[in-house]
Amino acid sequence: MKASWIPAVLVAGIAAGSALAQLPEVQPQPAPKGTVAQSIDDATITTKVKEAIAADPLLKDVKVTVDTNNAVVILNGTAPAADVIARAVAVARAVPGVKSVTNVIGKPS
Repeated sequence: MKASWIPAVLVAGIAAGSALAQLPEVQPQPAPKGTVAQSIDDATITTKVKEAIAADPLLKDVKVTVDTNNAVVILNGTAPAADVIARAVAVARAVPGVKSVTNVIGKPS
């Protein structure tokens, strides 16, 4: 009589295994925009743009702030000449993940 529970356990195990086998595969979904994931991406882009500007010999002494919102980079500050401003915009655009660059850099008065 003690061995009569074994077939019941086997049947339950087979039923559970076949039920699990029929479940669809779950694929990860991308995070919606405007979430923490987007903020992390924006922070990464901001850091990479700042690093790229600092590494450029023409731009290393220029005072520019960098902000990113939904992969749109905003450059703000002052630069001594139009070619320096254009170079800062070009460097920012070259960073992977940047959708566009808004330039608010001006020449000092």
